[in-house]
Amino acid sequence: MLKNLRISFFLAYKSITRGRKSISIALVVIMIMIFILLGFVSSILLGVTDAMNRQMIENMYANIVIEPGEDEDYIVKAPLLQRKINNIPGVIGSAAHYIVPATFTYDENKDGKDVKTALWTVDSIKPEEEIRVTDIHQHMVAGEYLEESDRQEIILGREISGGYGAQLPIKSLGGVKVGDEITLTFNNGVQRDYGVKGIFSASFPLVDIQAFITEREMESVLGVHNRASEILVKIEQTGQEGRYIEELRRIGLVKEKIHPWTDYIGMLSSVIDSLGKVRLMIAGFCLVVAALVIYVIIFIDITHKRKQIGILKALGLGKGIIINSYILQALFYAILGIGLGLAAIHFLLIPYFASHPLVFPLGFVSLVMTKNLLIFNSLVLFVVALIAGFIPSWQTARENILKAIWGR
Repeated sequence: MLKNLRISFFLAYKSITRGRKSISIALVVIMIMIFILLGFVSSILLGVTDAMNRQMIENMYANIVIEPGEDEDYIVKAPLLQRKINNIPGVIGSAAHYIVPATFTYDENKDGKDVKTALWTVDSIKPEEEIRVTDIHQHMVAGEYLEESDRQEIILGREISGGYGAQLPIKSLGGVKVGDEITLTFNNGVQRDYGVKGIFSASFPLVDIQAFITEREMESVLGVHNRASEILVKIEQTGQEGRYIEELRRIGLVKEKIHPWTDYIGMLSSVIDSLGKVRLMIAGFCLVVAALVIYVIIFIDITHKRKQIGILKALGLGKGIIINSYILQALFYAILGIGLGLAAIHFLLIPYFASHPLVFPLGFVSLVMTKNLLIFNSLVLFVVALIAGFIPSWQTARENILKAIWGR
């Protein structure tokens, strides 16, 4: 057995070293490109999914959302609940919000002739605690973030302002800038003028349709105190939301509704599922191409060496030795292509996209190249090469010796 394997290695070695170098190089390059394409497409689509998830966690819902119980308008004694929540090990912070619908009105020339009106919701925040939970403060494209003492000042997402690259300016206020004044009519009838202190853009429409005022300002509008429409909770380890929800129940949050951020994905879940299907289809297409390329090249090589194979069989070499020699050739090209492909991914693609992420409508997207993904792609390409090398060699090795020698 070992002797036969050594002979197969010898035949494969001679076939590779004495074969056309241009064909060998071309086959290795093709394997490299297919391996990179397998990883690249998958990692880009994973990057898109990761970008959407990060937007939801970092700029909208944190990890856990606590809402009022049934038939309740607000979470009562919100500051007390936050102190309990913040004392749980692994909790980074919590942020209480009031969420109120309001009609936004912008009269640019203050003459009543070109008035823009739109209905949005307004969230209240405590800036000092908010920056521990969400990253809106890092996405200011104009002006400044809110401060605790701010009254009758507001920050807007770019989709509300209508500028700074807004995707749907027709649905916006038509180009509100920092320093402009807008009027908000809240759902309880209170109407107030607000100066635009800042405009933010996280490059994600669902984030950029938000507007924020301070909690103190919102409580004066609503006439309430120490309550909240929701409390966002940020934890250290995404994926452990279930364990923390149990802990929140243990400390006394029984009546309140508690949800992980994944419950708010909604239609994005279908987008993520679709991206997964696209990834599988492209990967399957790449593998079929790889199999066909290896098959054709080895088939052509075997066709040119039919006489040689016939002579080897006449000298007593078994079919298994011949088949194994061509399988080893295919595996050699696959291993070399995978190795060089891994080097290109780690030393070229990943560093490049880390410093130059792609700009998508949902944010910045980088490659998400996981270890499991690379291992899986390597194994699959390895198996494809094995099968593609086996089939033509098995077909030829079955031929009659005289027919192979005379080429008939």
